[in-house]
Amino acid sequence: MAAPRKLLARIKHVSIYEGQVTHYTLATEANSRFKPGQFLHLALDPYDPSFNWPESRVFSIANAPNEQNEIEILISPKGKFTQRMVDELKVGSEVWIKLPFGVFNFDAAVGKNVVFLAGGTGISPFLSFLKSQLSNTLQFHSLSIYYGVRNPELIIFEQLLKDCHLQIPNFSYEIFCEKGESNSERFIRNGFMPVDEIVDQTSGLQDVVYYLSGPKGMISAFESALFNKGIKPEQVIYDRWE
Repeated sequence: MAAPRKLLARIKHVSIYEGQVTHYTLATEANSRFKPGQFLHLALDPYDPSFNWPESRVFSIANAPNEQNEIEILISPKGKFTQRMVDELKVGSEVWIKLPFGVFNFDAAVGKNVVFLAGGTGISPFLSFLKSQLSNTLQFHSLSIYYGVRNPELIIFEQLLKDCHLQIPNFSYEIFCEKGESNSERFIRNGFMPVDEIVDQTSGLQDVVYYLSGPKGMISAFESALFNKGIKPEQVIYDRWE
């Protein structure tokens, strides 16, 4: 793993969605090396190398590593720090980032049937992987992603999923909206992610591996259902939220 670097970054683009879910694009002066699935530490206050690293929070990186000098993150404000991000960060604002960190990676996907299970902003590490797949293909048998959001306004990466469906062999996806109408599009369903249904559909696949990223409740529900179906712990890989 590359040694972590501390980089000054400027906000290049901000998109704010329902519930203040916010997508940031950060520009850095130096190239930042990372692998899909890794995360960064972000600090809002200035960093002085003669003092300790300031208060920070961790966020999964949501862009492909080949996008040089740019970093994308997706946040949902849950506390004072992330609310401060939404309130203070504008185009041109400066932040400090420290990266890369984390061992959540997709090495185990090689040659397997791969299932991504994502809830809310837990889609972030999968975005990094999918964007990478559009140019650098990792060999797997099949790739399915099941993605749960609160309402249709938060289906903000559907075009990427459509592109993957067209360009990546044996790729499929379904999006689930907890509230509101989703216009009944082909790959979008109303309601919560049907845990038992998804597990029943996928657990019989040969050499299957699951990647889970999202709220604790979602991860716990899928974990129980998968183990009850005989899926072994080494077949389940987590990006756990604190």
